[in-house]
Amino acid sequence: MNTAVLSIGSNIGDRLSNIKKCLSFIKKKSHSILVSPFYITRPMYYTNQPYFINCAVKIETSFSPFELLKFIGVIEKNLKRKRLFKNSPRTIDIDIIYFNDIIMNEKKLTLPHPKLYERGFVLKPLCDIDEKFIDPLKKKSVYELCMDLNNFKSDIIKIPENYDELLDFISEIQPRDINDFKTDYIKDTLDLFGNPQNKCGKIIHITGSCGKTTSAFYISELLKRNGYMVCLYTSPHIIDIRERIIANGKMISRKNFYDIFLEIISSSKHMHSIFEYLTLVAIIYFSTKNPDYSVVEVGMGGRDDATNIFKKSISVFTTITEEHQKYLGKDIKSIAENKSGIIKKNGKVFVSSLNDDDVIKVLKKAAAKNNNRFYISRINSYKSKNIFDDMNFSFANFITQKIINHKIKNEKKYIKNLFSARHQVIKYKKINILLDGAHTPVSMRLLLNNDMISDYKICLAGFMNDKKVDEMLRIMKKNNFKSIILTVPSSKRSFYPTNYIADKVTVIIDLKEALEYALKFNENILVTGSLYFCADILSIIKKKKKNLLNELSPNYRLRLRLRLRRKRQIHI
Repeated sequence: MNTAVLSIGSNIGDRLSNIKKCLSFIKKKSHSILVSPFYITRPMYYTNQPYFINCAVKIETSFSPFELLKFIGVIEKNLKRKRLFKNSPRTIDIDIIYFNDIIMNEKKLTLPHPKLYERGFVLKPLCDIDEKFIDPLKKKSVYELCMDLNNFKSDIIKIPENYDELLDFISEIQPRDINDFKTDYIKDTLDLFGNPQNKCGKIIHITGSCGKTTSAFYISELLKRNGYMVCLYTSPHIIDIRERIIANGKMISRKNFYDIFLEIISSSKHMHSIFEYLTLVAIIYFSTKNPDYSVVEVGMGGRDDATNIFKKSISVFTTITEEHQKYLGKDIKSIAENKSGIIKKNGKVFVSSLNDDDVIKVLKKAAAKNNNRFYISRINSYKSKNIFDDMNFSFANFITQKIINHKIKNEKKYIKNLFSARHQVIKYKKINILLDGAHTPVSMRLLLNNDMISDYKICLAGFMNDKKVDEMLRIMKKNNFKSIILTVPSSKRSFYPTNYIADKVTVIIDLKEALEYALKFNENILVTGSLYFCADILSIIKKKKKNLLNELSPNYRLRLRLRLRRKRQIHI
């Protein structure tokens, strides 16, 4: 009996289905078969072609090497293997990598496979089968061959086999280059799925800098409570990633989330960004629900945002401030112009009256150019202590009434406190903790102007690195806090407060240590800054594992801790 190791890959069509059909043929002629997990990988030689899905297979067979090669030809013929042109993508590709310990260099067959030693996408699956196997030519183990490659892990990601593994897959996805932000990729994939974005009901598309998620939630709830079937897509999530995708008040199920995500991985021509993948899952899922409305929050901008894929929409602009300037524009006018890119022909545009005059002028011009009706919100007071929340609800209430063309019952008292880390009060170890994200100077100023903030003497905060932390810290220092504690959220985009030691300011890198230190004051605590950070603290308090995106590695945190300790800028 002979032992052979094969590599199987596909990068046209439904890749997982292609490989599984291939494996069914191989099983029929093998005495035993061992299959590695499947991996997704970027193309190595011809980088403008679609990505591959690969796996490795170890079989026991009575075939000789050339008999096996002939059998592979039969499989490829049965599966109707095709290329679009020479050296182009193919539906299936099968290579013999090893055959026993034979070293061979014939015209039709070379063993071991000659390009094996540069192909991480082959070596990594081989490690799953037998990392200790000694290559007969190099006299090294498969694991050692992997280690000889530069960055062999970065573009080779294991395909998730269940929902929990899917979260690991998401955390390994590399972000897009700044020059590669465009809607072409997501539009290509949506076209492949029959353009489900056209089956999501009327679209209410929301952008801005402050209050996007809250406004989206309130609009969704008001529509739902007035008898409409509504889908809601927001970000970020607080504990569970499925919080982002809601149909009529219910999160997408784990099964639906996993099944749709896997179908996208298998069929799409592109390696998408995290936000693109999540947007695709949401749109495909919503299209199956036949909603009256889909309320969709942008990820960051407008014109090039992954959500900007609808032909028609109602455009909503919350307060726009200077943010993400690396991506959206150098000043407030440029940012407003970028965000105005969500405005479509013959729709409606709603703008928060809290915007600067320059912003309103830009949006009004874009609305007129696209023949949109233009509305400036009216702000009503509901006599609560949370001014910013009141304004968001008032804005949402105004929009909803204009959309459905009749007055709606004021139901704010029934809607409030239905979502996390927005004006959420929790008692923890006998201390009141208020979680309320504020990630721009405007939102921080509004938050700290609330009457109830005077009851909170300790401030625990964490930010992303593209925010105006200096300005927000100045605003925080003007408040009568006994102590401000800065720490680092669990994101690769986190801001590192290495230079912020000052009176009443303490830097503690570890999230749990930062929370425990805050609790020692025995005073009420305000947790603010990035919503990602509020989610971190909430997950610690509730002792729940958060579905993290881009969680910092322990080694990275250790290096940061040592660096800060050398600068004597860390509380120990």
